[in-house]
Amino acid sequence: MNAWRHHLFSRSPISMLIIIGIASVIANTGWRVVMNNFAVDTVGMTGANIGVLQSIREIPGLLSFTVMFLLMLMSEQRVAILSLCLLGIGVATTGYLPSIYGFYFTTVLMSIGFHYLEAVNRSLSTQVLETESFGQSMGMIREASSFIGLATFIAIILAIQFFDASAKTIFFFCGLTCAALAVYLLSFAHFKEHKVEQKNNIILRKEYSVYYLLTFLGGARRQIFVAFAGLLMVQKFHYSITMMAVLFMISSLATTLTVASIGRFIDRIGEKRALMIEYVALAVVFTSYAFVENHYLAGGLYILDSILFSFTIALATYFKKTIRSDEIASSSSVSFTINHIAAVFLPFLLGLLWVSNYQIVFFCGAIISCMSLMVAFTIKSEPLNSQTIKQV
Repeated sequence: MNAWRHHLFSRSPISMLIIIGIASVIANTGWRVVMNNFAVDTVGMTGANIGVLQSIREIPGLLSFTVMFLLMLMSEQRVAILSLCLLGIGVATTGYLPSIYGFYFTTVLMSIGFHYLEAVNRSLSTQVLETESFGQSMGMIREASSFIGLATFIAIILAIQFFDASAKTIFFFCGLTCAALAVYLLSFAHFKEHKVEQKNNIILRKEYSVYYLLTFLGGARRQIFVAFAGLLMVQKFHYSITMMAVLFMISSLATTLTVASIGRFIDRIGEKRALMIEYVALAVVFTSYAFVENHYLAGGLYILDSILFSFTIALATYFKKTIRSDEIASSSSVSFTINHIAAVFLPFLLGLLWVSNYQIVFFCGAIISCMSLMVAFTIKSEPLNSQTIKQV
């Protein structure tokens, strides 16, 4: 923890990445903790409605490649700050529109900010951080985000227990904090983002196909967790807002304590083995979701699922070793779009299946994890950026 605290106030590029991560996690934590309860108890949504909501939420992710047009007008640093501010505004206004279509609108607003931010933030991280310690550095940044996420969970629980804070209040203050940190980042000096000049055209390469496929499957699998794991807790096990906040808090604490070690572990064993470990474990977790009957065991699966998310650092490491240095910005936006192809239609379709049999949803997650494992077996030890690559 001391490592990221040392960088936090240095006003350096890595300081900017840490603050971006902190601001984003505050907004997303506030949204995630209360969104299921807000959707079910206040708005009156069903599983099918939430499936539609999650599909709409991912449309901006599908269009992430359009960030390239913004990058023609302003730097990646400015795009990141603008996106962060939009994320905060979207979350802050959610509680003021307590209807199905109002929830759809604010979700799209915050989603545009979040997905554009993630597209450029991935590019910035890849360019700023060194390859040899990339996993460790990403672990440090995620450790900072997890710690602040944990603090946010605690603040939400205290606000609910002692001040009877409503979902509207939680949405507002978490979103406002995110927007305020975005404004603070405007005071940072403009950093030179590229060690080499970046290509601004959209690039697809056959040689990147393994990365594209893992990214696609990862997006599909992640949406099942984001859209339906929390819904399982609320609908089947009747978790309250406080219980969901405690669950998220414990998950965040577990991630905080493990993510730095996972980053170092990935640097040591390599991304191929790390990804294989992740996919096997996720297949077991999703299968267990389908059969769990005890609410404590269900919460334990959720916590384990959150810890396993840290292994996605391995895919980021593979990206850094694979992509040519002058194609980082373009490839980041394209891969982020690929990540969200399934995310647009999958939550809607699985939301319909959820109404008849929720177990099928989690079986789909297990199947996708097994497919990811098979693709991971094809990863080559030699990074592609050391080979001669022809553009298609």
